[in-house]
Amino acid sequence: MHADDPASPACQAHEADDGYMGFATREEIVRFLKELDGAPAAAKADMLRTMLPKIRDDVVHTELKAQLAAIELNESNT
Repeated sequence: MHADDPASPACQAHEADDGYMGFATREEIVRFLKELDGAPAAAKADMLRTMLPKIRDDVVHTELKAQLAAIELNESNT
């Protein structure tokens, strides 16, 4: 064991595949975005609420969270 070696496997978790760590893979996110685009407006909020906890990418998460906030704001104004 070298001084630079991690102390345990958990120390390397940030290097693991997103799917292995329970997050959506890039392929799942691409498929989700296509489904979201074609989904009826009434279903989009639920779809976003389900997927958001699975998004590890900060930029994608922020964009989807903003979409959800806009939908919720629109729903509250109607």
